[in-house]
Amino acid sequence: MMNKKATILSVEGMTCSSCIRHVESALRVLEGIETVEVKLKDGKVRVEHDPSRSTIDEMIQALGEAGYESRAEA
Repeated sequence: MMNKKATILSVEGMTCSSCIRHVESALRVLEGIETVEVKLKDGKVRVEHDPSRSTIDEMIQALGEAGYESRAEA
């Protein structure tokens, strides 16, 4: 992966370990995703990705399709 970026997403509705697996699965199917770290207690997800292959909007859309509302942290 040549162009790597770390993005923090706030994700609402995560309540248990099953939610962690759902969020990870929703993001890992996208191209260019290298790592996904879910912080359940904080409601945050840190994603290392290639922004030319997976955009923040695509990640937010994938999470929405999995049933989670999310937004990028400033």
